[in-house]
Amino acid sequence: MIYRLRGTLVEKDTEGVVIDVGGVGYRASASLATLRALPSLGEECVIHTRLVVREDAMLLFGFAEREERAAFDALTAVSKVGPKLALSVLSSMTPPEISEAVARGDVIKLSSVPGLGKKTAERLVLELKGKSLATFAPEPGVPSSDGGGGPYIEARDALVALGYRLEEAEKALNDVPPQDTVEKYIKEALRRIGSRR
Repeated sequence: MIYRLRGTLVEKDTEGVVIDVGGVGYRASASLATLRALPSLGEECVIHTRLVVREDAMLLFGFAEREERAAFDALTAVSKVGPKLALSVLSSMTPPEISEAVARGDVIKLSSVPGLGKKTAERLVLELKGKSLATFAPEPGVPSSDGGGGPYIEARDALVALGYRLEEAEKALNDVPPQDTVEKYIKEALRRIGSRR
């Protein structure tokens, strides 16, 4: 099992990296987050890896952080989520964002990942919710819901329906202290959006 590589970064493209370790070049697929975190070509780096063995291939995946590898492992443990789709999720969301989306039952946020449909997003929430992995434990202050959404999610969806981008709505709502009603969330978020414009 190849668990970690330390060597010289010799190639980097949108699909992954090649690391020279003692004269042997290891090719590892990587998320966009990992590609951004790695140093320039010719510099030494460390990646945490996961080797996926299939009937027809041995695929190596590399991660800049152990947490990202743990998230990859949790994602690929979900039925119908393969390594490529897990990398796509990790390219679009950080492990804490995935954790938050799962804790909230936020199917809309998860299904915004390219290649991840609504049914697979629902499966992710169902299978990852309540996992004891630190990566997917609900963060303090994150309202958890049992499949419905809660005031935060309902407010976010209402802002999106009013024409705000998903990211803009979330940014405004993340600045709002926890509220007990959808109306209060929306009122505070709109106030914050208005002050930014």
